[in-house]
Amino acid sequence: MRFLFALLATLLFATPVWAVDVVMNSNGNLQFEPNDITINSGETLHFVNGMLPPHNIIVEGRADLSREALFFSPGQTQDIKFNEAGDYDFFCGHHHAAGMMGKIHVK
Repeated sequence: MRFLFALLATLLFATPVWAVDVVMNSNGNLQFEPNDITINSGETLHFVNGMLPPHNIIVEGRADLSREALFFSPGQTQDIKFNEAGDYDFFCGHHHAAGMMGKIHVK
């Protein structure tokens, strides 16, 4: 019985684990922070909207990894799991021309 209780408590109170927090519009700047990221295959990036929306996440050439819906509220989050090794360019669709972009290296 103790084992079952411990297992349920672990599942209910476990915090999500991701490789990196990526803040969109960190400190009022149109940027992703960090914007050059290296992770291992199978790891997840946790994107957090900082301020001054709207923002989204477009992974170039990968609609399956992109999140085109706009983030309007500070603190909104979206997780993206990268299962395949390679280099991925990403950007905010609304602020790409302003330099809000980055690169993800998946080993």
